[in-house]
Amino acid sequence: MENLFTISINLINTLENIYVRECYDRLETNHRIVGIVGSRGIGKTTYLLYYLKSHYSNSDKGLYVSADDIYFSTNKLVDLVDEFIKERDGELICIDEIHRYPNWAQELKNIYDRYPKFRVIFSGSSSINLIKQTYDLSRRAVLKAMYGFSFREYLEFTTKTKYPILSIDEIVQNRTLSINGIRDIPGLIGQYKQYLKAGYYPLNFAFSNDMDTYEALLGVVDKTIYVDISTYYLLKTSTLNVFKQILYFIHTSKPSVINPSRLANSLGKDNKDITSYLDMLNDTGLLRYLLINKSGHALIRNTKKVYLNNPNLSYALQFDTGKPVEIGALRELFVILHMDNAGYKVFYSKRGDIVVDKYVFEIGGKNKDAHQINGIENSYLLKDDVLLGGTKTIPIYLLGFLY
Repeated sequence: MENLFTISINLINTLENIYVRECYDRLETNHRIVGIVGSRGIGKTTYLLYYLKSHYSNSDKGLYVSADDIYFSTNKLVDLVDEFIKERDGELICIDEIHRYPNWAQELKNIYDRYPKFRVIFSGSSSINLIKQTYDLSRRAVLKAMYGFSFREYLEFTTKTKYPILSIDEIVQNRTLSINGIRDIPGLIGQYKQYLKAGYYPLNFAFSNDMDTYEALLGVVDKTIYVDISTYYLLKTSTLNVFKQILYFIHTSKPSVINPSRLANSLGKDNKDITSYLDMLNDTGLLRYLLINKSGHALIRNTKKVYLNNPNLSYALQFDTGKPVEIGALRELFVILHMDNAGYKVFYSKRGDIVVDKYVFEIGGKNKDAHQINGIENSYLLKDDVLLGGTKTIPIYLLGFLY
């Protein structure tokens, strides 16, 4: 255990001048078991270390561990907690990548039941679904979703300036005005384009050039498939190559409704398997769905629009395959990503591209016209390459301030 404390203290002490995200407040809770879930590379480890530094900087009652530490090859998590409480009067353990630890659900249940004053914060892949666990953690734990940087956060990180979080209503109502000086940000359109390339993952800022960034993101993709998906869903290595093929297919396709049957035929695989694989990639943060606004059986029968999870993955796969990004897909994804992550329900629309609340949005470049949404109440064009909005036009970058 002493070595684990040394590692924990060293990692916490490496945090300097950290960018404190607004989502950190939302993640805080007094619940005894909290899971921070999200895709790889979006800052879960940094949050765990930040939380410990903020609350236990001068105390050994808090401990950080990684579930894949060699310590756990011969020791149990529940025994570590027991020792931590008895020897140091421990109060909190932060467990990183808990999905890498066998039998984690049962042991968390044991910890919860045996030590009523002890707290656990863990991080894990988005694929973790506590409801499905054999040992009933759903009544004992809460999950908090964590996402990559919004465009607003990217700007705050790069410019060292605070910017407001906006609602969709505020964006629509103030589309023709400068909201809190946002349009006056130097090089705003260029910043937007760079965000698409390498602004979503906080890990990107550790690299000095886009090539190294994309190599790192391809590593994120491989670890998600060959470690997270392989481990969590107990899939054979020979099956996992199909996941990369699916990602390549999505990358090289224009935004459209994906038919799993046709995709299965193209890949020579079973339809049921491909449908499951799409869900796995969505659950682990490599894909993003746009649902059709139906309910019940109609929702199940209707296929979905499927995108890569975020624009940075598109550029990483361009680097990997040599196939160019699909700019129409990037525009739509930028908008859907920010609405999704801000908690809005976004649906596919046959007239216009998406519908959110009472609004219908058509998404395009600066030369896009409004003929597809003419006559639709509360409908607007979302355009990139424009700084100012108009009667029916909203600059697309404003959607980057939703969270």
